[in-house]
Amino acid sequence: MENTPLIIVLPFVILAFMLGYFLGRKKNDSNDSASSYLLSSDYFKGLNYLLNEQTDKAIDVFVGMLEVGEETVDTHISLGNLYRQRGEVEQAIKIHQNVIAKPSLSLAKRNDALYELARDFMHAGLLDRAENLFQALLQKQSHVPSALKYLLSIYEQEHDWSEAIITAKKLESAINKSYSLQVAHFYCELALANYQSGNSKEALKLVKKALGTDKQSVRASILEGEIHHKLGNCKAATRAYRRVEQQDPLLISEVLEPLIHCYKELGNNKEVKTYLEYVLNKYGGITSILLYAEQIQSRVDDKTAALFIVESLRKKPSLRGLSSLIDMSLDFTKGTAHDNLLILQEITNKLQENKPVYQCTQCGFHVKSMYWNCPSCKSWSSIKPIQGIEGE
Repeated sequence: MENTPLIIVLPFVILAFMLGYFLGRKKNDSNDSASSYLLSSDYFKGLNYLLNEQTDKAIDVFVGMLEVGEETVDTHISLGNLYRQRGEVEQAIKIHQNVIAKPSLSLAKRNDALYELARDFMHAGLLDRAENLFQALLQKQSHVPSALKYLLSIYEQEHDWSEAIITAKKLESAINKSYSLQVAHFYCELALANYQSGNSKEALKLVKKALGTDKQSVRASILEGEIHHKLGNCKAATRAYRRVEQQDPLLISEVLEPLIHCYKELGNNKEVKTYLEYVLNKYGGITSILLYAEQIQSRVDDKTAALFIVESLRKKPSLRGLSSLIDMSLDFTKGTAHDNLLILQEITNKLQENKPVYQCTQCGFHVKSMYWNCPSCKSWSSIKPIQGIEGE
């Protein structure tokens, strides 16, 4: 415990002074001099531990001295919270349970202790026990906004999307803040589960609910397009995919390839060219460049497609674009030029090997695959394609 930072010791110094205050009052109110002397002796013993930076021993002495009562309950609760902040959750649970066990406490103080105990259980990963306590607090109409927020977090962790929807809507009413973005994702989670189990009809109903909750839900549009495409309804799929541009242009690259497949299955190759040119001119992006190059390659030849990529890279350099250009150029080069391209191919492949493709706009977390819920900060709809030479 040597060189303990002041910020850690300070709360316990405050606790010692509070104990001195309460015990001083008791001494004045008591006629039992022996008892007062005993308490005073223990108090100075605990203070000595504290001054010698033996905080654990000091806490044990102070807790043993301080009885739980209406005047001291806040001190006990704060002490339990300090244990939780230090990662000693078992001690925090014991202290808060000890507070709750006192029958003489007022309802408000008991609810405060219940709330902190629920937070202890959350910190310990005992989600079912935390859930029960937060639900009990809701029934008592105590700590309602905070209890709902914690419950929402629990249901998200447990993937209980139906309860998450109910809780998010209650939270909206409690704090007058919209949770439509989150609720739309919860509907999408339920839709995805139904779709994966073969119930496409119910999945589409849930997707409609998601869009009814949040008309800007890109995820709902992409999922709707995927389901319709799988069912062979390419017209409905294209409508869903085209909607993404109005919802979030940064994610248009996520639907270009499936959208092209749909147009081709409808025999509408002209629309493929028209739409790709539109996206190229308005938004750019290496995905649209490479897909347009594929169309040139199929309609004309490899060299013309390669020249298109070269001109595009001059305007907007891209590692992905360079890699595709090398792969395409290998088909019509020979000799030393071919060997040099192979070397460049190896280098670009290594450069791309561990490069992330997406980034969270909230916490900066990098990932190689698309996530609708950030694995790091748990924000919804915060993952976007990385822009620039190494990204889109």
